[in-house]
Amino acid sequence: METQQGWKKTTADLYKAVQIYAWAGVASAVIGFFGWFADKADAMQSLASGRMSVGFGVWDVLDILATVAIVYGYWLFLKSLDIFKGQVLAPDAPRIANIRTATILALIGVVVALIPVIGWAGSILNLIGWIMMLVAYVGLKNSATFPELARNGASKLFVAMILGVIGGVLGFIPLVGGIFEFILDVVAFILVLIGWKRIAESEAPVAA
Repeated sequence: METQQGWKKTTADLYKAVQIYAWAGVASAVIGFFGWFADKADAMQSLASGRMSVGFGVWDVLDILATVAIVYGYWLFLKSLDIFKGQVLAPDAPRIANIRTATILALIGVVVALIPVIGWAGSILNLIGWIMMLVAYVGLKNSATFPELARNGASKLFVAMILGVIGGVLGFIPLVGGIFEFILDVVAFILVLIGWKRIAESEAPVAA
């Protein structure tokens, strides 16, 4: 009973963490879009009035709040994965650990990519993280010791990663590429949420 409760709490936290950083990421993109227009409007108003506009605006505050939510979501995700690897059966523990490591590498990669001169190293870290996570999901979706519903969730996460790559490649197609990329990104986004929800709905595995 205690094992089942622990599994349910951890997987619920994982699903909650994914929802937080995923939706906060969407909010950040939307805020950035409208914030850009707001900044242009402020600049034109300042130019017309001859007075410089300074200070934080509403969009700046919302962007900070979205960023804080993203950071919290990833912190909860990494914390929960660390617990989760101790709750799965032995064959699956390294796969969960690899998902955690891959996530850390991806986050570091995003930061490194912003640094001049060595920004290219961020892409390498992202690639390594992507491969590690893909291999981990392949292992989980085919695992005989991972719960059936959780395997279904891992399968959804695997497909989401593949769609993300396909969307990125199609994005290079002139004119229509961006449309295809957006559609596949939306589908991948939905699959990620469904995948972790399935894992959250699964029952704890029982050792043979």
